[in-house]
Amino acid sequence: MKGRIFRHVLRWCLLLAAFLSVGCEYEEVTRETGYKGKARLNPWLAAERFVERRGHDVRSSGGWLKPDWHHDIHFVPVGVLNNAGLVSSMEEWVSNGGHLVLLVEYSESEWNDWSDNLRSVPELQTPLVSFLEKTGVTLERHGSGKPLEPTVTFDGETYQVEMDPKARVSARDGKEAGFVSVEHDYGRVTVITDARIFRSRKIGEKDHAALLSALIDSSSSEGTVVFLRGAGISLWRMLGRHLWPVLVGLTVALIIWLWKSFSRFGPVESAATASPLRGYDHHLEALGDFQWRLDKGTALLAPIRERIVEGGQKAAAASGRRDADFFQFLAERAGLPRERVNRALTEEAPADGNVMTRTTADLQKLLAAVRS
Repeated sequence: MKGRIFRHVLRWCLLLAAFLSVGCEYEEVTRETGYKGKARLNPWLAAERFVERRGHDVRSSGGWLKPDWHHDIHFVPVGVLNNAGLVSSMEEWVSNGGHLVLLVEYSESEWNDWSDNLRSVPELQTPLVSFLEKTGVTLERHGSGKPLEPTVTFDGETYQVEMDPKARVSARDGKEAGFVSVEHDYGRVTVITDARIFRSRKIGEKDHAALLSALIDSSSSEGTVVFLRGAGISLWRMLGRHLWPVLVGLTVALIIWLWKSFSRFGPVESAATASPLRGYDHHLEALGDFQWRLDKGTALLAPIRERIVEGGQKAAAASGRRDADFFQFLAERAGLPRERVNRALTEEAPADGNVMTRTTADLQKLLAAVRS
């Protein structure tokens, strides 16, 4: 009866769902979630391929790469130059003719280009700030609040760009902008506050690619163009990012092993199982142990000894060996040495439980022998 009611209710529910689905309207929405493969790990992949197609030698590195004499231009996130040694090496290279393009915000390799509601503001280290001050460049985190021009001027050309107006940079003239490029000794330092214009998602918009091409062509030499993806991931960050699935698996395996190996973690034992101590033989064993502790077993052995002596005398008389050695007679009938028969019948108190057990076994053989 209950199954029939359930089928009836289920049928009506299915009919109601089908009726409602006929009149429903839906809208299919496509949402971008990011790149796959190499582009997901390298935000400058599109820029690197663009530069390669223009005939330049390109080198990409996930961490710090010391500038060399044959390197023409370095695209470096500010997070890479995080100590005085790296800044000093870069300053020396720039002074000898290198071109440093410093990418400030949104320059981390882990930054998600589709996270428009968040702002990536890396911390600037003191050695890097000091180096920029030598070149006459000052970074402003918030600026004066005036809107930035949507254009960038470099080498006499104007380029349309799309930058975050919150981060600004100013040169010797004090004018705030999102882009500044100054000469330093024999080289050049270019600071771009919003690195997204050269990242894979934005480089194809407005004049971003054209500005990149102009920066590379501004050098008279044709050396290697270097793109640094970040400061490199530390051991602890790498473990926290990639090791946690392994740790979760090991924890689950440990819990299962503890549950199987230790009784306190195991299944509850059935209460219906009878304790082995309730068996009749265990009661006799406990009673015998108690008696042996009181008088060393003398009271327990006396009755069986009396029965053996009485039965042995009758057997000896029946066989015509009344005057023979009684212990030898019993030894021959039971198949035991005479010394063990003598000890079993005359020893007053066994020394310990093992002797008590052996003596009792010999007496049982003797009792069986005189009965047969």
